[in-house]
Amino acid sequence: MSGCVIAIDGPAASGKSSVARGVATALDFLFVSSGYFYRALAWGSIRDHISIPTTPRILDQWIAGRHLEFQNSADGTRLFLDGDDASPHLSEPEVTSRVSQIAANPAIRNLVNSNLRTLSASHDLVLEGRDIGSVVFPETPYKFYLDASPYERARRREREGLADTVAERDRLDSTRATAPLSVPSGAIIIDTTHLSLEEVVNNVLDRLNGSLP
Repeated sequence: MSGCVIAIDGPAASGKSSVARGVATALDFLFVSSGYFYRALAWGSIRDHISIPTTPRILDQWIAGRHLEFQNSADGTRLFLDGDDASPHLSEPEVTSRVSQIAANPAIRNLVNSNLRTLSASHDLVLEGRDIGSVVFPETPYKFYLDASPYERARRREREGLADTVAERDRLDSTRATAPLSVPSGAIIIDTTHLSLEEVVNNVLDRLNGSLP
């Protein structure tokens, strides 16, 4: 890890993406969501007519030929899968419905984690996901875990117009055999239930104040 990595983990609709983006903007770091990578691969499985659920062997064979590319520009970040721009498809309902199952495959997680570690070699990152501080960058001293009540997270999910339920996402993410959702060792836990986005971003920045290299 050459760059500085700030890890922000938590369950679905806990505010990770919005908070990570706000922190990255304030620090002039690159914002990256590991979920975008998994969604790009979920979209790719639809593109390539891979049925879900399927056997690990079929997913292993499919992922072996995949190439992910992350591009950052003034117009925002984009993800390409095998040269195809996956970015416009990341929030499609069918992608959302299968992303947790895709993310449970060890070979897929290895590919995503390798891409994230490559990015850290050349960028300072604010990286959000579900296992950033526990698996991908356990050595970073800058770890945060955001949470909120199930009711509030469900309300946020509905407001975003996303079809999956937080209860089902929680079950899938917490019970998968590979890198289940957990609070990383040493992480600062922030309950966002009754906090505004600005309050959570400022909380993170206050805790980082004076500690970054």
